[in-house]
Amino acid sequence: MNNSILEIKNYILFLKKDCNLEITLHPYENEHLISNSELISFNIHENPYCIYVKTFAEAQEHCVARQKKVLHKSASGSFCGSCYAGVKEFIYPIYDNTSLVGFISISGYREQNYESYINKCSNKFNISQKNLEKTILSLKSKIPNKSYVDTLIIPLIRMLELAYIKLGNISNDSSTIEEIKKYVNRHYAEDITIEQLCKIFSCSRSYICHTFKVKTGHTFHEHLTAIRLRSAKSLLLHSNLSVSEIAYSVGFNDSNYFSSTFKSHVGLSPMAYRKKQMIVSQ
Repeated sequence: MNNSILEIKNYILFLKKDCNLEITLHPYENEHLISNSELISFNIHENPYCIYVKTFAEAQEHCVARQKKVLHKSASGSFCGSCYAGVKEFIYPIYDNTSLVGFISISGYREQNYESYINKCSNKFNISQKNLEKTILSLKSKIPNKSYVDTLIIPLIRMLELAYIKLGNISNDSSTIEEIKKYVNRHYAEDITIEQLCKIFSCSRSYICHTFKVKTGHTFHEHLTAIRLRSAKSLLLHSNLSVSEIAYSVGFNDSNYFSSTFKSHVGLSPMAYRKKQMIVSQ
């Protein structure tokens, strides 16, 4: 891994673990710096509420569309605002020299009057209001002072800007596999098949199976399962959704298959994992 990327990754992990900041990177220009590196893991929100809302395709597409508006607004400087689902977040622009290339989001905070956001979200996207109420409580209610967040995030901005300047002239060899990985990050909760991906990205099944394994070290299905289980863990720990609800929310069509897959990868059943983590956190 490039040293610059490794330093950025380690600093983000420090901010997440030691400073309790939920950070996501949203590139729009020169995406290869993030999408072709391990920084791609910071491209999606990890809090249970956002995970649940985005399991609904319409809400996911709406979120992606709104991010473009956030990008344009960030051109005027950093700000604090709320998304359509009632999540409070801090937004910081990222520049490549003088060009706006993306933004950083520090999210996971609950809007004070979140009930009105839940009502709109439920009606607009046909999402269970009861489940929205369950999962939104996982968001943090205490919002930090922006000057505190500035102090921690400005160094990250500088690191990213230097990385863009240093690596920006390197040709973008973003492959079809990288595009597929980005697609899966956004649509993992849907019924994704390799055949569908072949049509979307105009390539053969053998190309996806072989090249995905070569470039990632994992099969496509292993990669998809890992993303789904990561989201399932978050929902198990920070929501009151049942195991069946979580299974369907993250893309499993059968709750029994979800439970057996979860146990084979984690070593515990979903319920045992939830109980064990609750005991550890007490």
